[in-house]
Amino acid sequence: MRNLESPYDKGVPNWDALYSARGDEVSPNRPVFTGDVYAGIPLPGETGSIKARTVMVLQHPCAMRTDGVNLAWQLLVAEVTNRKELSESEWSDQYFALMPLPKLRPVDLGTRIACLSPFGVNLLLQRWVHYSSRVVVPTPDFQRQTDASYEECDLIEEWCDESTDPLVAATQCMQWLRADRNGTSYQDMLKDSQTRSTVRKVMRAELKSRRTADPVTPIELRD
Repeated sequence: MRNLESPYDKGVPNWDALYSARGDEVSPNRPVFTGDVYAGIPLPGETGSIKARTVMVLQHPCAMRTDGVNLAWQLLVAEVTNRKELSESEWSDQYFALMPLPKLRPVDLGTRIACLSPFGVNLLLQRWVHYSSRVVVPTPDFQRQTDASYEECDLIEEWCDESTDPLVAATQCMQWLRADRNGTSYQDMLKDSQTRSTVRKVMRAELKSRRTADPVTPIELRD
């Protein structure tokens, strides 16, 4: 047995554990992250013919955004196609080249239709690394490497939810996270699980302060 992990627990599948959001649950303000699934992307296939395809993002967030905000002009993705549902043994010891996405709900073309949960991202990385090297890396090892990036993505999404211009808001959030604070930064603090809650608390206080300093101008309604 290869002992690759799966969403099965004592023979019972828990597909929801793979996703943090699907369909209309996906926030348009969330930064692109490893494992995100997009539908309706016009791309060429093996024959060179271009058609709307569903793809999954494979790269680490740092590799796809050199400045922390703007995407690189080209991203590494894998095509998502229809396949049979895999059994627990097939997840663990077969189909190494696949990352199964059961209960993926497609919606309008050209939109992000799913975001993986941390567990889902870790399974994707485990299967990809195993397929490339035949080495099985336990998912907790991936979790230690992706935890800070996932937390950062959550914070940027929350910051952008406060704005009508997500790109400007994402830039502001990254500047705030990366600002030097006596030789460290909030971005560095996210790498330590002991201080992540502190960063979340301080960021929410910062957003509250900004709302107070720049309140929305009330609109006078007239007959």
